[in-house]
Amino acid sequence: MELRPYSDDDRWLLEALETDPVVMEELGGAWPADAIPGIHRRRLKAVEDGAWVLTIIPDPSVGPVGGISLWRSDSEGESFSEAGWMVLPAQQGKGYASAALRSLIERARADGRWGDIHAFPGVTNAASNALCRGAGFELLTEADVDYGGRTLRCNHWVLRA
Repeated sequence: MELRPYSDDDRWLLEALETDPVVMEELGGAWPADAIPGIHRRRLKAVEDGAWVLTIIPDPSVGPVGGISLWRSDSEGESFSEAGWMVLPAQQGKGYASAALRSLIERARADGRWGDIHAFPGVTNAASNALCRGAGFELLTEADVDYGGRTLRCNHWVLRA
């Protein structure tokens, strides 16, 4: 499993993920193609600013299958570490997100700057909620979360440092 920093070469993957109705079902729906350049620029800027925006490559023969990220978020004046992930529909259910999340957690703990890690999958996103549970996150509550101007009802999970 390789997790490498998101780069200009990953724009195709971003577009494949963010415009796919299956991938984006729990995130308010697919983004239109004309939104992709702005999202791409924000991801590249996030990498420059120290966020871990990573491309998931389970094996070189398979190539990139999705992305996983860890960044600083702010809510109600509080700053915290937040993780999120997406996997192409044809690659879902193969354990790639789970392996990537385990690797991300190991890296974050070794790095030492991230502290507790929060995740906010949609309340009806069974796969992502199971991923949190399997990785040892604790379910705190439900919360309304803004995702690109869309209000989503999410489960709030935390993995203690």
